[in-house]
Amino acid sequence: MIVDSLENFGLNQKEAKIYLTILKLGVAKVSDVAKKAGIIRETVYGVINSLVQKGLVSSIIKSGVRYFEAAEPTKLKVILKEKLGAIEKILPELEEIKQKRGPKPKVELFEGKEGLKTMMEDILTSKTEILTIASNKSLREMFEFYFPNFVKRRVELKIPTRLLTDGKVMTKKMIKYRFLPKSYKFKTATWVYNDKVAIVSLSQKEPIGVLIEDYEISNSQKNQFELIWSLL
Repeated sequence: MIVDSLENFGLNQKEAKIYLTILKLGVAKVSDVAKKAGIIRETVYGVINSLVQKGLVSSIIKSGVRYFEAAEPTKLKVILKEKLGAIEKILPELEEIKQKRGPKPKVELFEGKEGLKTMMEDILTSKTEILTIASNKSLREMFEFYFPNFVKRRVELKIPTRLLTDGKVMTKKMIKYRFLPKSYKFKTATWVYNDKVAIVSLSQKEPIGVLIEDYEISNSQKNQFELIWSLL
């Protein structure tokens, strides 16, 4: 419908209806517009004033009576071009504001062991040292066959890691490790790498994992890791 298209253009329903009414009438008084559109006169006055401000209706006075005339339909196209020009003018400023804000953190949720394996595969794409806080024992219990293979491939890919753990380590290649106090309870396993933080819940019957990609969050986790590392 024409009214729907005019609403998409930026007019409200009454503005679209009255613009079409005046366009059909040619030149008309407010009373004629109100009668034809089926809208009370007081409302029509306000709507016409709005259309005048938007450049879609103009007025003339004949014998002391004010008449209104709709702008040519092509005027809509001109207005659109003006709006586009105004937006294009401020786009660089808007982009600058967006850049200052920085990108939003990317968060992904993984469920079940197969989902967690998908997340852990991403860890093996690390271009930086991996900082890990985890219980190798708990991870091996959860991923009986997958986790040993995960560790083996990390070594083969020559990805260095530092590990804060509860005791036994699976390999001494490409790794430095320190032990956390026995009182520390491992409820999660955490890997910090690149600008990402991967966290696996170790206490759920159906395990879940969260992968967060954000510089500020990963940097904060790195700083916490370094603090704990320096104290052990």
